Amino acid sequence: MADARRLPGIQIDVAPQAASEALPRLDVAVLVGFAATGPLHRPVAVESVAQYAAVFGADAALAWDEARGERVFAQLGAAVRAFFANGGRRCWVIRVARSRALERVRLRTDAELPADLACSNRFALPGLLALRGDGSIEPALLSARCEGAWSDELRVDLALERRGFALDAWSVVDSPDAARYAFLGRQNLRPGDLLQLDDDPALRVYARTERIDLGATSQAPYRVEVRVLAAFAALDPADPPTLTAGSARGPAAADEWPALLSGPSLHDRKAYARLQLQAPLDQEPFALGAWLRFAGGGEVVWLRVDEIEREADTSASPASDTVPVRIAAHGPAWRQLDPSALALAAVSSAQHLQIELRAIDAAGTQSRLRPLALTPQRAGNAWELRNDQEHYREHDDLASMRPAQLQRFPLACEDATPPLAWLPLGAPGGFGPAVAPLPAVGTALERDGLARFDRGLFLDPELDSDSVAALAAHAEDIRLIRPLTRELFGLHAAFGIGAGGLFNEASLLALPDAAHIGWQRRGEDSAAPIVAPVGAVPGHWHAHRGACLQAADDATAEPLREPDFGRFLDCATRLIAAPVLDGPAAPVPPGRCRLSWTQSEAGAIYALFEAALADFSDEREIHRGELTEHVLYQPREGDYHYRVRALVGEETSLPSNPATVRVRTQDWVQAQPHSAQAALEPEWLAIHRAALRLCAASGDLFATLSMPRHFRSAHALRYAGRLREVRGIDGVFDPLALAFDEARALSYGALYFPWLQSDARAADDARGADPRRGLLVVPPDGVALGVLAARASRRGAWIAAANEPMKDVIALTPRIDPGDRQSLQDAQINLLRDDPRGFFALSADTLSLDAELRPINVRRLLILLRRIALRRGSSYVFEPNGPTLWRSVQRGFDLLLGELFRRGAFAGATAEQSFRVVTDEGVNPPTSVDAGRFVVELRVAPSLPMRFIAVRLAQSGERLTVKEEL
Repeated sequence: MADARRLPGIQIDVAPQAASEALPRLDVAVLVGFAATGPLHRPVAVESVAQYAAVFGADAALAWDEARGERVFAQLGAAVRAFFANGGRRCWVIRVARSRALERVRLRTDAELPADLACSNRFALPGLLALRGDGSIEPALLSARCEGAWSDELRVDLALERRGFALDAWSVVDSPDAARYAFLGRQNLRPGDLLQLDDDPALRVYARTERIDLGATSQAPYRVEVRVLAAFAALDPADPPTLTAGSARGPAAADEWPALLSGPSLHDRKAYARLQLQAPLDQEPFALGAWLRFAGGGEVVWLRVDEIEREADTSASPASDTVPVRIAAHGPAWRQLDPSALALAAVSSAQHLQIELRAIDAAGTQSRLRPLALTPQRAGNAWELRNDQEHYREHDDLASMRPAQLQRFPLACEDATPPLAWLPLGAPGGFGPAVAPLPAVGTALERDGLARFDRGLFLDPELDSDSVAALAAHAEDIRLIRPLTRELFGLHAAFGIGAGGLFNEASLLALPDAAHIGWQRRGEDSAAPIVAPVGAVPGHWHAHRGACLQAADDATAEPLREPDFGRFLDCATRLIAAPVLDGPAAPVPPGRCRLSWTQSEAGAIYALFEAALADFSDEREIHRGELTEHVLYQPREGDYHYRVRALVGEETSLPSNPATVRVRTQDWVQAQPHSAQAALEPEWLAIHRAALRLCAASGDLFATLSMPRHFRSAHALRYAGRLREVRGIDGVFDPLALAFDEARALSYGALYFPWLQSDARAADDARGADPRRGLLVVPPDGVALGVLAARASRRGAWIAAANEPMKDVIALTPRIDPGDRQSLQDAQINLLRDDPRGFFALSADTLSLDAELRPINVRRLLILLRRIALRRGSSYVFEPNGPTLWRSVQRGFDLLLGELFRRGAFAGATAEQSFRVVTDEGVNPPTSVDAGRFVVELRVAPSLPMRFIAVRLAQSGERLTVKEEL
């Protein structure tokens, strides 16, 4: 085909118009509050309710509202759900609580920390021992992945996985004292694998692979060097029975009791040893599957608790109805040996050991991990399980995560220095009884770190008194500059949001839990001693068995306490010892609760009775069986009375001592509003003022604030007035009020009133709510954030976010008298109103004292311009400072502001009436140019009738600053 050629010439094409520059996002929010799970004081970005729930769990239960007869929950989860329901697409969540790190900074000394700090539950893994680097051995422990009482109902168990193999050419490496050996084998092992050497069934010898080389032949392709870590010898039933005195220690190192150890008997097919605790105890300090360490007679013995024997201690007369019991534990036992003194001859087989770990939550949902190596040197071990604080330091943005990646195993390693190995001395081959967390000190709210409600939960201790002018620099010094940097706490952690850059990714802030009215411990709620009647006794206690047997005479003054042997009775009639019942002495939360009792005699059957009345007149049998314990399930608050009888054939014992289980929904009750008002109003004001200072200091954030639920119009007006106070204006001298030069911070926040009611069924999963409860009452923060975010993403931040219907809102509480609406409007409180079209905020005012900064959309527009100025201004750094640069900068900003004008951001019929970009000598005099300083002044008229507002961008060297001028 002929090549088509053109004559020389010039072709003129019209260049396509450059794509409009994408505006910075102003729809990302920060929500700060209380949650059940998740990292403390660390921002995490979520883009759906499901992502929030995966990290921060169900709504945290705080206290019991006695006036309304309902539980008080944290409002953070409700605000997040409302944010997404009303159009929000992305938010950062900060869970706050009183943590150890926070209190260390607050105290600034090594003083003793308070007891009510957030802490994690700890779990003793059944059948596992931890071998430390110094040779000491203790029960193996894991902790919950984050602080809080959320894991109280979690149960943990494990299964041991064994893979046996043969080995050849067993030999000593170095010397026997070094406990290092080598062998040849076909098993593909890796360094760090834990092995159990099998030749002597009476010994449990554990070794770790140290080195693996290629073998000399195909029959033995691997040469493996191992180090023996620990060895145990099972107590032999053939040994003469002995009784050794010593001390026993439970899973918690602080628990230690005098004890007697007796070895297994030849007549016991289970070959169980018996460990008798000498001191009577009010409650059992350990559960089935726990390890007990016995030290006595110059040796250490480890006993796994497979059975618990209880015997009432009758030597004391307790003041209450709690009867102390003497406890004996039965189970397999092993004597701890010195591995360096163990001379291993020829070993011909071994087993490769791994475990599968399982956690079961209160709903029965299982989480599993398999296989897990038993030494830290081997990849895929339990010490790779990181807590939330460490995990979300690297994975703080969940936007790109798949749903499966969000589900984390509920346990984490708590060891700063991992042990040499976990030894599965008593680990079962299959899953056994799941264990509960070790007993913890403090109530659930104390372990959540929320027992004291005050500003300290929300503010960084070093920043809580900083002014607007000093706050940003001080925060930067703490985070990035000082020799020992640290992360910020509370709402000030918003300074560190995102991956860095010229401005914060987020532009909205809410504190939905800052308006609680506090809580206090319930009063002493001790159960009164119960004197229960004996009740009906067997008829054959007062007459012989047979057709003529009659019931006892009801008129008998004193009921029988034993068979009346003064009468002609059947020869088989006898007295069965009454069991001694043991129940929880302190109130328990709704859910499961365990009762146990002593054994009357071998082969007895036990009948457990429950009553709502203390005299047992309404008792009913709820359980019958051979076991000496029973797990109750009580979902409702109340006092429940129990006693048990023993049955052997036709004989029945007298009832046991009564035990009362006090089920309490919460250990804490919400404070009364009238008392909280005076005590907590300074705290509410301090938190809200700190939020306004944060927003003003960053220049990027706008806060939506709410007031306590019980506030009525008069309360709201008074509170708004106090919040807007500025020292030096109108005779205000309150030292805690905003300073005169901080008055502009009021334009960075808005108050919304009143609270909202939504359908409770929408939060059933988050709060375990009763679907019959009706309406769920939540603060307006989340809804206001969602409306602002949706308006910014769809139309622009310069459009007022009022007259926008709110979703998932059914009613308002309290209802506002129409006569109060004008006064609330004048006080710049954004009043939520019901309308035939739905529920709306019919105003959009900041708290500003300056009328020109009163509209929210004006402040949001200025935040947008600041971000545009910083982003565009960074491209001019190091450019020659002269008229050419000035004209270039002016053209660039003219294009950007012209685009905003066309989209309706500014007032005026023309661009000249709406904005001006000033770069001439008026703002850049020669002295400023000679000093390397370049100033751009953007004068804009937001889409309201008002005079120009100037936004000044200043470059000095590498540093850019933005300043507003009216």
